[in-house]
Amino acid sequence: MTNTSDEISSAMSIGFDMITGPMVRWKKDIDNMNNVKLDYDHFALATYLAFKGGNAVGPVPQAIVYDSFSVVGFQKGMDLVCLFLKNTKALENMARLRSLADDIAAEMEMVEVTEEIANPAESSPESENAKEIERIICNMLRKNTMATPEIRKHFKITSSEVWAIMGNLEHDGLVKRAGKEGRSVLWTLA
Repeated sequence: MTNTSDEISSAMSIGFDMITGPMVRWKKDIDNMNNVKLDYDHFALATYLAFKGGNAVGPVPQAIVYDSFSVVGFQKGMDLVCLFLKNTKALENMARLRSLADDIAAEMEMVEVTEEIANPAESSPESENAKEIERIICNMLRKNTMATPEIRKHFKITSSEVWAIMGNLEHDGLVKRAGKEGRSVLWTLA
């Protein structure tokens, strides 16, 4: 067996407790000089969920690469045994991989722009719904002044969606702010 301290910094076992969730059962530093500086107790939850979380049929990672180390996880019943590896060879090709990722992202953005140019104004149900809500709000504000929360109550939308719709209507010159009622903005037709 080769010297494991050349590759492995430390190891830990993450167990699962039904009350507290994932917890560190044990931790062992293999290379005391160059061990990973990490709050293992805090790191246990994220690591456990990354390797064992999700559905049983989906993909499960075998390793996770961080800036200064990598983690390899092996399941042992409900426990997860993790090896913290020194990133010597794992990061050699990171610059090339980042360049490749940037190239693919740029290519996909070009495809997306080309599709938008080829298929302009494909109306989605969300945009049709927003247009209908805008039309109804304009009708509601005829000879009326309404506060933003009051408008929100009439539709099953969030406050941010109301603000987006009212911002669009205000930008188009269809509504204007008529003052404030407490912290709420009052709206009326322009």
